[in-house]
Amino acid sequence: MKVARLEWPDLLEWFFRRLDAPAPVRCGTLVLANAHTLNVACASPAAREAILAATLVLNDGVGLDVYARLRTGAPFPYNFAGTDLVPRLLGECARRGLPLRVFLYGARPGRAEEAARRIERAYAPVTVVGVLDGHETTGDQARRAIDAARPDLLLVGLGNPRQEAWLAANAPALRARVAIGVGALFDFMSGRVARAPRAVRAVRLEWLFRLALEPRRLFRRYVVGVPLFLWRTLTYRPATSEPAPSRPTQSRSPAGKPRIGAPNDSGFGAVLARTAGDANDSGSGVRVGSAG
Repeated sequence: MKVARLEWPDLLEWFFRRLDAPAPVRCGTLVLANAHTLNVACASPAAREAILAATLVLNDGVGLDVYARLRTGAPFPYNFAGTDLVPRLLGECARRGLPLRVFLYGARPGRAEEAARRIERAYAPVTVVGVLDGHETTGDQARRAIDAARPDLLLVGLGNPRQEAWLAANAPALRARVAIGVGALFDFMSGRVARAPRAVRAVRLEWLFRLALEPRRLFRRYVVGVPLFLWRTLTYRPATSEPAPSRPTQSRSPAGKPRIGAPNDSGFGAVLARTAGDANDSGSGVRVGSAG
């Protein structure tokens, strides 16, 4: 699995270049991969292919840092935690006075609606142009409603691996500029599910806080999944065709655009550099290639 080794300014550049790209532009999909995501991908070829169809895959959580340290000697330069990434993007749009159009799809009935109200209060002039829950709406209905609303940003909170599968099947035909799989984000933004205290998040133990709140639902993900991911981390060997991992570097070209190449290996694979003119990725300077 190829996971990009980016910092926050690199993601901002990718995001705003997509928003500014002249139409028509293919919808760029962003997948946030944590230990659970990759455990699912190991067990399901369909889930793996759905993740590989994403435009950009970023690291989420301490599990991938553990893997990167063991494989390359260095952690990822930034943790793109899903529950923090989208609010920070929205905050950046508000700071710039950008009237971003957002569509929320997913979660239980009522939660996305409350998240939408909070987004519009906190991040004006960002506006929510549509909301659909993830329990009573089919994928086809969602696609038609999203296209009719013409959002700039689509947030899909269907959980792993359903949201990645939906994005892989539907995003290429959508008119949105960017679509992000956000997991339980609407639950947190609506206030229906409590987030861990800042001190717990600072030491990167939010997963343990969530397990304490929902032990029955999250037992398999964390109590079984964390040791399983660690075992896979220790026993995984790249295919012979994959370049040997080296200590990663992150540098910039004189033009200020991210220069991302084979040395930036997360251990799950290298990120491939593409240009903004890539026919498969209009408006983006970063493209994640297929798995080795």
